[in-house]
Amino acid sequence: MGKKIFAAALLLVLLAGLLAGCGEKDEAITSLAQLNEPGRTIGVAQGSAGDVAAEKAFPNATLSRYTNSVTGFLAVQQGKLDAYAYDEIMLRFALANGLEGLTVLDETLGDVTDVGVGISRQSDIPDLTAKIDAFLAQIEADGTMEQMKRRWIEQADETMPDIPLPDDPDAVLTVGTTGLVQPFSYYKGDQIWGFDIELATRLAAWLGMGIEFRIYDFDGIVPAAQTGAIDCILSNLNIIEERREVIDFSRPIYTSETAILVRDPSGTASGQSFLEGLKESFARTFVREGRWRLIANGLGVTVVISLLAGIFGSLLGFALCMVRRGRALPARGVAAALIHIVQGTPVVVLLMILYYVIFGSVDISAVAVSVLGFSLNFGVYVAEMLRGGIAAVDPGQIEAAAALGYSRTQTFWKVTFPQAAQHFLPMFKGEFIGMVKMTSVVGYIAVQDLTKASDIIRSRTMEAFFPLIVTAVIYFVIANLMTAALSLVQIRIDPKHRPRAVKGVRSK
Repeated sequence: MGKKIFAAALLLVLLAGLLAGCGEKDEAITSLAQLNEPGRTIGVAQGSAGDVAAEKAFPNATLSRYTNSVTGFLAVQQGKLDAYAYDEIMLRFALANGLEGLTVLDETLGDVTDVGVGISRQSDIPDLTAKIDAFLAQIEADGTMEQMKRRWIEQADETMPDIPLPDDPDAVLTVGTTGLVQPFSYYKGDQIWGFDIELATRLAAWLGMGIEFRIYDFDGIVPAAQTGAIDCILSNLNIIEERREVIDFSRPIYTSETAILVRDPSGTASGQSFLEGLKESFARTFVREGRWRLIANGLGVTVVISLLAGIFGSLLGFALCMVRRGRALPARGVAAALIHIVQGTPVVVLLMILYYVIFGSVDISAVAVSVLGFSLNFGVYVAEMLRGGIAAVDPGQIEAAAALGYSRTQTFWKVTFPQAAQHFLPMFKGEFIGMVKMTSVVGYIAVQDLTKASDIIRSRTMEAFFPLIVTAVIYFVIANLMTAALSLVQIRIDPKHRPRAVKGVRSK
């Protein structure tokens, strides 16, 4: 009885705390002063001008740093954040795209930050900074820049002019961007679009070069320029001192001001029924602008990386296992060291080391680096699983095979491996499915996979439900299909499921 009373009292306390918390979050925020209080949580884009400005303006509040600003917007909408500090222009566009129940405070943080082209110091294009400055000066003088700003930013006109590029260029300008910041760099259907995309194309035409856009997560784009993976960055990049330490900047293109996104005190709702809202959400996510193509393309990339990493990782794991079982001590030591190093390194860190450090100055596909990284990561676990499976085989059976005249190779393939497979295949399936799901981090190195496609769609629709649910369902389907395929392999090699026939005896 006493335990029940204690549990009921604890439940009441928790409920009271929850209701109290809800009351605090329902308080309307109408001024900056309200945010500079203990207990307030403000979201910012990691490393952005808004991050710097909010840290100075709200010393008593807690800052939560996001790598994807749409996630921050939705956190404000759901009451997980009190506010979000971000570029005013992009906040206005987010609201226009259907971000409901939110508003932008009339007061801004007052800090005006220059936006420019980030330029790699490792670029192969000579005097690139001076050339970009000369280009910007020219289009400012002839009115092209002003016309672009008016069209993209003030009028929200999404017309992309036809800018001819050389048919057979001697060089290509590689431009890093995010594809997540309307009106500067975003996706219209499955095409990269926006002010910065037009500016980059005009720059390439002015230089007499071709152009290649590489899509990065925001926190991976500056390291890409730092290591020379791209020539420049055009993605509404604020010029701040920390970035100046590792990359160069052009003359300012325009200035941005940090504004504050909060919940709308009026509580304006769309007025749609649940089913109407669901139908509209589906249309916005998949039908409008043919956005389903982003999902299809991302799914293809995810499947390719997963299958190739599974094949190469299995071969690598088998080779490492054989080396560790061999008699050459130096080779065994190297294999063991590689296994321990890779096992102790988070896969996203491994990918970034491969892409930005080891292959930083090499023109190599990000998909190829992803396959290599996941093959290494998967391979070391396969090696250990296989070694454990082999150790579980009764040594007496190996001795019996040798007594029957089997060679070491025959013994391994006919006796040891089939039995070891029964021990390691269940773990192999689990590890393989885990690897498939881990491929969702490849956006850090400019791979547009299924998860990245979901992020791009969310940045346009300003909602999480359909993009995230569909992504989860697709990963679930992929995982189950691959599990079923591996289960068939497991049955195929299981001696218990093989048809047996005694030689010399014929069935009637």
